[in-house]
Amino acid sequence: MNPLAALLGPVFVVMGVVAYGGAWKGWIRVRRGYGSTMGFAWLWLGSAFTIAALAMAIDDISRPAAMALVIVAVIPLLVALVGFFWLPRFLLPSWFRVLRGDPDAVKQAQR
Repeated sequence: MNPLAALLGPVFVVMGVVAYGGAWKGWIRVRRGYGSTMGFAWLWLGSAFTIAALAMAIDDISRPAAMALVIVAVIPLLVALVGFFWLPRFLLPSWFRVLRGDPDAVKQAQR
């Protein structure tokens, strides 16, 4: 198992959960472009690292299962790579959409 992936995966997952929860907002200073949704991308990156580390750990036990996990890890990795620049509305928490001035989110928050 790669100890770096095994260590960084859970760290990035925690950072992403804290960002999605709204407790960590220091990264929001970036308005648009690279980094505008960076805090949320950490969750997806951490998920990919954690799944990949698990795949490496079980590689000796079952190569097909490890390959399946690597394929599964590609999905959150792609979401993370896109997430450093942009995320679709359904992957953004409502507090972030309100902060960005999304009219639908603002209306819903006022109810």
